[in-house]
Parts: sequence; C-alpha cells; structure tokens
Amino acid sequence: MKRAFTMVEMLTAVFILGVITTLSVLTFNAMARSWEVSTDYLDKMQRTDFAISQVVSGLRSMYYPHDGKQDERYGFSLFNNGDGQDERSSDIIEWSKTGKAIVGNKSDVADTVHRVQVMVLEEGNRDWRHPIERTGLYARLCPDSALRPEDGETDYSFANQEMYEPTLIVDGVCGFNCRVLAKAPDSGGSEDGAKFEDDFAESNAAPYKVELSFRMTDPEGRAYRSGAAPVVRIVRIPVHEQSLDGKAPPSEQSGADAKGGGRRRRR
Repeated sequence: MKRAFTMVEMLTAVFILGVITTLSVLTFNAMARSWEVSTDYLDKMQRTDFAISQVVSGLRSMYYPHDGKQDERYGFSLFNNGDGQDERSSDIIEWSKTGKAIVGNKSDVADTVHRVQVMVLEEGNRDWRHPIERTGLYARLCPDSALRPEDGETDYSFANQEMYEPTLIVDGVCGFNCRVLAKAPDSGGSEDGAKFEDDFAESNAAPYKVELSFRMTDPEGRAYRSGAAPVVRIVRIPVHEQSLDGKAPPSEQSGADAKGGGRRRRR
C-alpha cells in the first residue's frame, strides 16, 4: 500500500522551497546591484582618468615667453582653499598654455597662447550668471593678455568671474587639492625627501612639479565605496627652469645661436 505525503510534510516542503527561492532572489539582486555599481565605478574611473589626463597635458604644455625676464602674467597660480576633501575646500589653479588639452580641438584658441583656470564647482554655485547644474571639475578660459582689448577699464582677469563661463571637464569630482614642489633638488640630489607645499608664492614663475589629488563621488549621490582614496597625479613642469629667468632652455638657446639668433623669438 502506497503512503501519501502528510499535510505537515507538504507545508514543510513548501516552506523550504520558499526559503531557498527568497535566498536565491536576494543573492541575485545583490550580485546584480554589485555589478551595476562596479560597472558605474569603472566607467566613472575611465572618464575621470581621461579628464585628469587633459589637465596633466595642459600643465605639461604650460607656456612661458623666451624674452629674458620673468613675467607674472604667465606664472602658475595656486589658490589654497584647504585639503580638497569636498568642493568647499577645493583648490584653484591657473596657468598659461598652448595646445588643445582642456580646450578641445575645435577651440579658436587651441593654436594660440591662452590662460586656463581649473577648479571644482558645486551644484547651485552662482559664481557665474547661471547656477551650476552638476558638481564636478570645471575650467575657465581667457585669451592671452597680448590678445585682449586695451580699453584700460575692463578687468579681463579671472577675478572678473562673470566674464568667463565655466566649462565642465568631468562631473562627479567633488574635491581637488594641489601641492607644488617649487624648486628642483640640488644637482645630484635625490627627490625622495622633497616636500610638496600647499602654497606657491612665486606667481611669476612655474613650479618644478605639481601634485594633483582628485576625490570622486557618484553624480546620483551614491557612494562607490567608503573612504575611497583620491586619484593622484604628479606632473613635471617643462618650463620651470625657463620661468626662473625668462630665457630659453640651453638646448633651444644653442639651436638659436647656431642659426645666428641669440634668443628664440616670443610666439
């Protein structure tokens, strides 16, 4: 005689099946969520890395005239606002450069000398005519002082913020800190003990190296991971030595002398 399942056995089986199904669904949702966050994070890292490489390229293409003197109009400037933990304590840097980095291929100033200012602006910031829509890393751009109108009244510097619209480089950067190594180590010295400083008083020159630290967050307000380390880049400034006296580097100077010219002409 065949023995049928009792009601208790049926209920127990249904209960166990329900538990297994619930656990499976929760595990699947957790894995899907983890995959989504990881994908977003990697995508954000790639876009941020590209944006940071633009800033690095912009610093490497810093311009300083070869006219035998120092000129504060072309010096590197650092406005230290804190440690860069968030947008309210983020630094501001500005310098003169050439090339398409930061400004893009289609910019009218890509082939001329121009000055850029890089900073973090938070959503709702009203430094310009319209509130900032997204927190992120922004840049302002103005033409070289030699190309600006000479009316004697208008302030064409970045102090006149309403004149230059901030352009978004990448969103999700919520903090920016800059430190500089003002001078190169003595001949034969090691850079291992060199100390980067938060202040750079020599605004008529370019530092030897610049350390950039960027802190990221998701534009939707979600945290990628708690206590994420900042993205750090250290940039060697090619025109540092030249900015100390305004002369062309020895290699360029020698080339100019060989052709009968004592100094490379200003671009």
